[in-house]
Amino acid sequence: MKKIAVLTLALIAAGVLAAGAQAQETSNKVAQATPAPGPSEALLLQWNEIGRKLIAMAEDFPEAKYDFKPKPGARSFAERLIHAAAANYYFTNLALGQKPPGEEEPPRAQFKNKAALVAYVKKSFADGAAAIKSKGDTGILYSVVDPFAQDNPAQAGKSQIRLIDLAHSLNEHSGEVYGQLTVYYRDAGLIPPESRPKKAAEEIKPTLPGGKIRTYYIAAIETDWDYAPSGMDMMTGQEFQGQTKIWTEHTKDRIGKIYRKAIFREYTDDTFSAEKKRPKEWEHLGILGPLIRAEVGDTIVIHFRNNASQPYSMHPHGVSYDRDSEGTPYPDTGMDAAGLVPPGQSHSFVWNVPERAGPGEDDGSSVVWLYHSHNWEPKDVNAGLIGPMVITRHGSARADGSPKDVDREYAMLFMLIDENASHYLQHNIDTYIQDPKSVNKLDVVPIDIDGNLDFAGSGFAGANYKASINGYVFGNLPMPTMKRGEHVRWYVMTMGGQANYHTPHWHGNVVTLDKHHTDIFSILPAQFVTADMVPDRIGTWMFHCHISEHMEAGMMAMYQVLP
Repeated sequence: MKKIAVLTLALIAAGVLAAGAQAQETSNKVAQATPAPGPSEALLLQWNEIGRKLIAMAEDFPEAKYDFKPKPGARSFAERLIHAAAANYYFTNLALGQKPPGEEEPPRAQFKNKAALVAYVKKSFADGAAAIKSKGDTGILYSVVDPFAQDNPAQAGKSQIRLIDLAHSLNEHSGEVYGQLTVYYRDAGLIPPESRPKKAAEEIKPTLPGGKIRTYYIAAIETDWDYAPSGMDMMTGQEFQGQTKIWTEHTKDRIGKIYRKAIFREYTDDTFSAEKKRPKEWEHLGILGPLIRAEVGDTIVIHFRNNASQPYSMHPHGVSYDRDSEGTPYPDTGMDAAGLVPPGQSHSFVWNVPERAGPGEDDGSSVVWLYHSHNWEPKDVNAGLIGPMVITRHGSARADGSPKDVDREYAMLFMLIDENASHYLQHNIDTYIQDPKSVNKLDVVPIDIDGNLDFAGSGFAGANYKASINGYVFGNLPMPTMKRGEHVRWYVMTMGGQANYHTPHWHGNVVTLDKHHTDIFSILPAQFVTADMVPDRIGTWMFHCHISEHMEAGMMAMYQVLP
């Protein structure tokens, strides 16, 4: 084809030259062909490609079905993976001058869980790829004793095979296993990863004409979170005393105020190497993930990286999505297809923002929703993986998605965080308790330190309930600040178990909710409320849950109104 193109250009040039002298200046440059890859590079491309497909299957197939067999007597899904991975070492070992592996493959029992087997499959292809690179174009053509000639006693130990041919035969073998595993997928009622429709970046469109693509880079990370970083009860301006010590003091049998958590944090790009600094006006978000914004008609694209030690996801409320962007487990769907992300892996979530995700007829210009991890939802959320999402009415948003008619916004999560239900409870016990084996995880005592009946409770388990606002207790929330007469919008949310019934209450000023003025309202678990305030009383005011036990345990903060 290239020769034909060059010949055609030459003929055209000759014709033009014959027509006149001006054509002598015509350039006839033909791009040089890209050199074909050498034998080792071509082999490496094939090795990595079939490895990618098998690894994708290993990561995607539900762990509960890893021992699935399409019929009695057949190898299980897991055993097929072991077979393919073990065979790779017939090439790798010989390429490195080592003995070929024995005929016996690693037993299934050697791999205690899915993660261990996935790691083995990855390592087998990575080791082979490294061996190919080390041999190069010359070494890959060397001959070795054919490890499979032993099937013919007359040729055993005599027959030779080039390393490149041995590697190609194992690529073909891996391809056969891949084909077999696609059948396993179908028989198990699943769709293989390569057979699912892919959303390329250029295929992602705004939900409605005129909308935008809003892109975020968010990671789940692990950190040690301090519920009271000042070390003080900021509501009194004093050190913690009496009952308040139950939830804040570190003793030989209480964890105190610092716990290992998993939280969402935003990054500048898909390398996830630089965390995006929070603007001062959003420092009050505390433990919450980054504020995600959109205007009705937009599409939200989140490139997510799981840098934590548990499988996590991002599940949104209110917006529209396909199952692979739902972040929720199903028995008939593998992890990747459901948007569940193993540790160290990445996933892109695409959330559409139709009209029904935005403000209703009687709402203001924006409404709030939540997003959170939904792999093991109670443990994920109590671990700290939750954040706010604000959707603004079409035509009412600034360029960044914020509502044009609002001066300041504050997002507040009233949540009784149950550290007993966190993935990291045992880590926190082992890290902060002097004698971890002495801990009674069921120690809930419904009395106060004076021996009186008190449902706020005490004891080890009781002390692990953190009555917090954005992950802060006893006034440690960075103080929301506004000016008199500004239009301030409060996004108030809650999540968690049945004890998460709250009554947010503002001292000093009122909010407008459902066309009514009030200084208090109630919210139930997984409820989100948008309330507007135009403060008229200057001062520093209390902002808290009015349920006595929650207030007693620290669900209190302050806000400030300036002139």
